[in-house]
Amino acid sequence: MTRRGEATRARLIEATRAVVRDVGYPRASTRAIAQAAGVAEGTIYRHFPHKTALFFAAVLEANAPVIDRIAALPGRAGEGTVEGNLVEATVHLASLRDEIMPLELAIAADPELSAQRSEAMAAAGPSLPGPAEALAAYLAAEQRLGRIREDVEPREAAALLLGLLFALGTMPSSDAADLTARVASAVRLVVRGVLPAPASH
Repeated sequence: MTRRGEATRARLIEATRAVVRDVGYPRASTRAIAQAAGVAEGTIYRHFPHKTALFFAAVLEANAPVIDRIAALPGRAGEGTVEGNLVEATVHLASLRDEIMPLELAIAADPELSAQRSEAMAAAGPSLPGPAEALAAYLAAEQRLGRIREDVEPREAAALLLGLLFALGTMPSSDAADLTARVASAVRLVVRGVLPAPASH
């Protein structure tokens, strides 16, 4: 991508954040985003296949440090404790709830956005990158080290952890510390179910 193309893409992402802040995801049209970015509406589709991809790029790029930390999780297999690593990872993911939750709800309520996301996931296939893949890869690595039960399916366990975050995200929270404590407590309950039984003496 040329320097000019990168600048246009960055402008589109910043415009998306601004429009979403003002009107929310359901009312954030590509026309309004293009207007805020100072480009023609068709320019959006030279950088993003559809509106859902633009929305996710706006969220993920704004939270790159968290996403990068989760992506590095598989490399930490064997370090610390499984419980500690997963609690830390999910607490970091929970910090995205104020941005991810409204987007997820908008996608669930909009058939067009939902279809676009399904198409993107199908095109990416089993190697779809993101928190779910990173968690599954981490769990698989710990399983190979014998630190997770052999009968646990890493992808299912990762989906369970992310589903737990989504469920907790729908509950009111008094502050960030309260959310962190609830996430950590819930994740510990799940994680203790995937650990091997302690050796009997």
